[in-house]
Amino acid sequence: MTQDDTMPSDELLTAFIDGELDGEERDRIETLLEHDERVAARLEFLTRANFDYRHAFAPLLGEAPVRRLQAMLDDAAATKPSKAPSGGISRRGLFGAMAASVAAGILAGRTGLDWFGTDEEGGGEWRGLVAQYMSLYDAQTLAGVLPTPAEQAAELADVNRRLDMRMTPAQLDFGDLDYKRAQVLAYEGRPLAQILYLDPESGPLAFCIVRSEGKAEPVRTEQRNGMTVVHWSDGGHGLMLIGHAPETRMLDLADALIDRISA
Repeated sequence: MTQDDTMPSDELLTAFIDGELDGEERDRIETLLEHDERVAARLEFLTRANFDYRHAFAPLLGEAPVRRLQAMLDDAAATKPSKAPSGGISRRGLFGAMAASVAAGILAGRTGLDWFGTDEEGGGEWRGLVAQYMSLYDAQTLAGVLPTPAEQAAELADVNRRLDMRMTPAQLDFGDLDYKRAQVLAYEGRPLAQILYLDPESGPLAFCIVRSEGKAEPVRTEQRNGMTVVHWSDGGHGLMLIGHAPETRMLDLADALIDRISA
């Protein structure tokens, strides 16, 4: 696999969104966006995941949203031109397309997600976003990711700091799963940690954590995007495992995680 065929890291895609890449690297991402739907979909997801849709759009619903959003976009363009390269996908372009979808009342239906409300459990939105994100991974996406023990420790330290956790590499070590990466995304202004593994039998698997408020919730399972989701809450965090492994296997892993991180 050549460098040009490799899925860019989230950090690299975020730098592209913010116009911070040099010409050569920017051109490479542009080329990938034109020829690889997975890269384009992940870029769009990263743009959405770091934007607080509920609070941004709620005041506009039902009150000429297209005109008001367009005025906001025009003001932003006048003060700070988009840095996205020609042919790329700018924040402004994606935001404008989504605003038009909201005005037409089709955004939730197109994505299959409820952006402006919660499901019957009050926490399904973030799990839906994670499931959409995970559906972009396959085994080849993670095959070339080979972190050193020092890199793993540094990534986990960042997760612990931002999520107020005290997890150790040993607690997250599963002999039959290959640790790949830990990163912190954003969901409605809150840190959302994703700890990625590669299961030789079923493919990508992730342990995800988001800050939450409310009471502790027991382990439950559900199906999203063809994957098994095991989720629970400790009262301060929503936690989930998601992957293509059988439900019994996912439940066993969740039980092990709960025992380890609560010890």
